[in-house]
Amino acid sequence: MTFKNKIENGFAKLKSNKKMQIYLGVAAVVVIVAIGGIIIVNNTKHDSTPVVQTYTIPENEKIFINGIIVPKQSKDIPAPANGSNPDIRVTNAQNVKSGDVLYIVKDEAAIQEISSIKTQISNLINEKRALQSGDPSLVSINNQIATLNTSLSTANAKAYTKVKAPFDGKVYLNNNTTSGSTDSGASAVLMTIQSTEYVMNGQISEQDLSKIKKDMTADVTILASGDTVKGRISYISERPQQISSGPADQGDSASSLSLYNVVMTFDTQEGIVNGYHTQATIEVNTDKHKVPTKAIVNDGNEIYVFTEVDGYLRKVNVEILSDSEDYSMVTGDLNENDVVVKNPTKTMKDGDPIPSDASKK
Repeated sequence: MTFKNKIENGFAKLKSNKKMQIYLGVAAVVVIVAIGGIIIVNNTKHDSTPVVQTYTIPENEKIFINGIIVPKQSKDIPAPANGSNPDIRVTNAQNVKSGDVLYIVKDEAAIQEISSIKTQISNLINEKRALQSGDPSLVSINNQIATLNTSLSTANAKAYTKVKAPFDGKVYLNNNTTSGSTDSGASAVLMTIQSTEYVMNGQISEQDLSKIKKDMTADVTILASGDTVKGRISYISERPQQISSGPADQGDSASSLSLYNVVMTFDTQEGIVNGYHTQATIEVNTDKHKVPTKAIVNDGNEIYVFTEVDGYLRKVNVEILSDSEDYSMVTGDLNENDVVVKNPTKTMKDGDPIPSDASKK
């Protein structure tokens, strides 16, 4: 008997055996119901697992300050007030130390007075030699000599005035100054001394003044070369220097802003050139970050958020500074561009893997 014949005989017996048909029907229904139940359960489990949504912390706010490189110290040295010719003891662009003599001024009147006083003293000494010991005139002569010596000391102090460098630096002579004379204008600047250490002198508007403070660091770009060096705020003026004009269509309050001087020191003097223009970039509020309010978990003991690091959850404790329905300002071990879980669940734990279908926003 062939295999085909066996199958035909089996179907014939099944048709004639109604009890067997019932058993087979029941078994088929059970199998169908079981498969359907499995499918429904799997779909239910899948639907009950929420898609993890994430939020990327935005970059920190940046403030830009335009400025120029200037000497840290600069002082104009005026010509002698009495109009006399100074004896200049330095050359143009010479490096000097604090206390070095820049020039000497002769006071001709004091010099003539010195000559006169010396003559008087000499005459009194000769007169004194002609007197006998014990002569009552000696007392008067000695008193006159003492008085003249005092006047001589005063005249000597005025005869030659030394003008000295107030700090270490480099001296630049005025273009109208020669090696031994100056113009008759007594108020003219004879020379200028500048320190060889340079700083950035910039200005910031009133809108950003409250966002910066002393010792904040900045990336300073030297526009001529494109090089960037580190800078640090050393001084912030409390007095406005000038008014900045803005777009006229923004109204009076926006069209005029007060500007305040800001001084920055550099961490290196290499590549720093006097007079070059610069732009400093300062990141502010680096310790404050905006996150979705729903991302914050408060379990009664800790307040934290979950961040994604290499596909795993990382718990970061935070402190809420301010909150609203949608977003909150927090401080903690967070940085710009960190990825925060927007919809954490009660089952999430530090170190858990994040589902691969996480939705980033």
